Amino acid sequence: MDVQLRNVPEQLVIAEQRMVDQAALESWLPGAMTRVHKAAGDAGSRTLDQPHLQRDHAPEEPVFIVLYDGNPNEGETAVECCTPLRAGSSAPADAASRTIPAHREAYIRVRKNTVQSGQIGDVYMAIEKWVGENGLEVAAAPRESYWTDFYAADENDEVLDVAYPVR
Repeated sequence: MDVQLRNVPEQLVIAEQRMVDQAALESWLPGAMTRVHKAAGDAGSRTLDQPHLQRDHAPEEPVFIVLYDGNPNEGETAVECCTPLRAGSSAPADAASRTIPAHREAYIRVRKNTVQSGQIGDVYMAIEKWVGENGLEVAAAPRESYWTDFYAADENDEVLDVAYPVR
């Protein structure tokens, strides 16, 4: 697996949080993505507003970040679904928002069939191993950055990045 590094700018995000296990995550996440995207309105960031995602070859689509405080396969854990706002935008008054600080992250680009086959856990473990082998340390909770319609994607399409902030 090809681990890469990138710098991510500070991001103001619209967020929704929930305690979920894996089954609850799978039913909650699509609706949460819809709700945060709707709450962001016209201020919602799209792939072209996020150059660190390196998605210039793909159509412009909404971006979602899902942060995990644990592993939902092991039981209930805090999960946060966010959509970034375009730089310089303000959060709508009626939407829950927060700022994700600028950071450097180690990431792997993931294909839909990796998720469907249940091998996404291997991606997390590969990044953790790479971080340790390269003299870095994990600085915050892992996350998945979605930048295409997962459900409409073909099984061999790249659909998300698994990332760990590092220092």
